[in-house]
Amino acid sequence: MKKSILYIFLIIIVAVLTYTLSKYQDYQDFKIEKVELKDEVTVNIEKGSNWKKVAVALKGQGLISDDEMFYWMIRENKWGGSLKTGEFSFSGNVSPIDVAKKIMSGKVRLYSFTIPEGYNKFDAAGVFKGIDWIEGSGKFLEICHDKNFLNSIGAKGKQSCEGLLFPSTYHFPKGVDIIAVMTKMADQMKVVLKKYETEMGKLDFDAYDFLKLASIIEKETGVKEEQPMIASVFLNRRRIGMKMQTDPSVIYGLLPKFTGNLTRKDLMTDHPWNTYTRYGFPATPLCFPGEGAIKSIVYPDDTKYLYFVATGKGYHYFSKTLVEHNAAVEHYQVKGLRTKFNY
Repeated sequence: MKKSILYIFLIIIVAVLTYTLSKYQDYQDFKIEKVELKDEVTVNIEKGSNWKKVAVALKGQGLISDDEMFYWMIRENKWGGSLKTGEFSFSGNVSPIDVAKKIMSGKVRLYSFTIPEGYNKFDAAGVFKGIDWIEGSGKFLEICHDKNFLNSIGAKGKQSCEGLLFPSTYHFPKGVDIIAVMTKMADQMKVVLKKYETEMGKLDFDAYDFLKLASIIEKETGVKEEQPMIASVFLNRRRIGMKMQTDPSVIYGLLPKFTGNLTRKDLMTDHPWNTYTRYGFPATPLCFPGEGAIKSIVYPDDTKYLYFVATGKGYHYFSKTLVEHNAAVEHYQVKGLRTKFNY
C-alpha cells in the first residue's frame, strides 16, 4: 500500500515537473517568437492603462500570441513601472520582447505637418485647422495674439507671432498641445537666427526689423537664388533713405480681406504696413521667413540696384535707375512681353 502511494506521488511529481518544464520552455519560446506583420499595426496606450490591459490589447491586434505570458514576462523583468502612453507602431517581424521594449522606450508614432516658407499666420491657421491630432489646433490665431504666449517666447510687446515661428516640417505625437507646437516653432526660429547672430549685430536695425525684412524678401521672390539680389535692393534703399515700397507689405495690411487685386488706391491708402506711404519697415513681419531669406540679409549680393520688376517667368529684372525700371515695367508688365529686355 505504501509503495503504491509513493509510486503515485512520484508520478504526480514527475507530471508536475514535466508540465512546469514544458510551460517554462513554452514561455522561453514565447519571448523570442516572431510575429510576421503584413501591415503596420498601431497600438494606442491611453493614460491610466496597465500592463495587463495592454497585454490583452496586444493579443487582440495580433502582436503577441499569449497575453498571460506577456504579462509574466513584464513581471519577471520588473518592467511594471516602465509603461509609456501614446501611439506605438509596429511592422515587419516582431517578438514580445521587441514589443515590450518599444513601448518602454516611449518611441511613439509621430505625425507631421508642414508650414511652408512664406506662409503667414492666416495661412498657418488654415493648416492647423485641418489637423485633428493636435489638441487646440483651431486656436492657432488666438494664441498667436495671446500676450502670455508672446511673453513666453520672448516676444513681449509684439502684436502677434507673425514672423516669429520657423516654417518647416515638424513631427509630433498624437495629442500634443498647440501651444507646445508653436513654442517649438519659435524655438527653432531662435536656433536659425543664432547661426547668423554675429553678422546680424553689424546691421543698423534690430532682430525684429531683421525678421520684417526677411519676410519681405520671402514674399517678393519664390526663387531662392534671387533672394540675395532682392536683399541688396532693400538694403540699398534703406542706405539712401528711400522708402521700402514693397507690394507684399501693402497686401498684408489688407488681410484677411484682400481679394487678390492690388489697386493704385490701395498703394496710396496709408496704414501701418504700407511701405509706399511710410518710411522704414512695416509694423510687423509679413510671413514666416525661411533660412534662405534670413541668410540673404547678412550675405546680400553686392549691387547698386534699387528696383526690380517681375518678368513673368518667375524671375525679376533689376535696375539701378528709375528710368531703366520704368522701361522694364513697360516691357514686362504693360506690354506683357516675355522676351529679354535690353536697356
